[in-house]
Amino acid sequence: MTPNPLAKMRRLATALHDLRTSHGYNHAELGRKSGVSASVISRIENPVNDLRRANLLTVRRLLDALEVPRGSQEWAAIESYTEDASAARWWDAAPYSRMGDGQRLSALIEAGASQVRDYAGLLLPGVVQTAAYARHRILAVTGDDPAADPAPIVAGRLERQRRVATEGATEYSLVLEEQAIRRHPVPAPVMREQLDHLLSLIGKGVSIRVVPVDACLDDGYAPRAPFVYVTYPDPEDPPIVAVDNAVRVALVTDPAEVAGYAQLHLRLRRAALSDEDSAALIREVASSLATTI
Repeated sequence: MTPNPLAKMRRLATALHDLRTSHGYNHAELGRKSGVSASVISRIENPVNDLRRANLLTVRRLLDALEVPRGSQEWAAIESYTEDASAARWWDAAPYSRMGDGQRLSALIEAGASQVRDYAGLLLPGVVQTAAYARHRILAVTGDDPAADPAPIVAGRLERQRRVATEGATEYSLVLEEQAIRRHPVPAPVMREQLDHLLSLIGKGVSIRVVPVDACLDDGYAPRAPFVYVTYPDPEDPPIVAVDNAVRVALVTDPAEVAGYAQLHLRLRRAALSDEDSAALIREVASSLATTI
């Protein structure tokens, strides 16, 4: 499986930060010694705040300045992080070049993941949407803007779905609030197709659980926003959480906070109906929609 670029960017950041501080350099001092600007060093050490890729030649200059022996295991590991972080990404291809910055961030987080644990409240997450559901939701946001073309955004969501939910390499687990399947943010025929699609995903090994409106959460805490918790095959690659706060997607990297979200998702799964009972409820709601179309 292709390594996750952001995970490798974070490992590169940690390695360079630790080397710099072990030498007692601040950004400016390392900049003078290496010939790399302090702003570039800061950017490389803070990849979650600036997702631009690190340049391999720049990293090598920093390693030389930090007196890491060329050919050493440490040099090779840091070079490997840089190369993996800078590898080609499917969303840079022409069909997806205009799928939106938020979705590009989601694709970056999901790439090469071993496990994606998703939670959604009132709307279904993009990674399980049908083309019609996605198009209606996009147009609801963009309105009559003639410059807004939903096609590349829809294409991006379908490709993410293929890679995360249907390709088989990633374990995908979705917890939904009951409102997400009962509300109709799209026309009834589109919603019926969407619910049928959720059932088809369950049949392909995806876990989807529905939290009933009257569910009792064991600690009384309910999430304020949709979130996704992601882990990677390499145990040294740190997990990450993305929280959708309606204005933007915020990345959570603090280990304690990330672990808290992992536990929250587990508690939500426990409060939800089983996979089988969730499928039965989704099927029931879909059938009721058929009578109203």
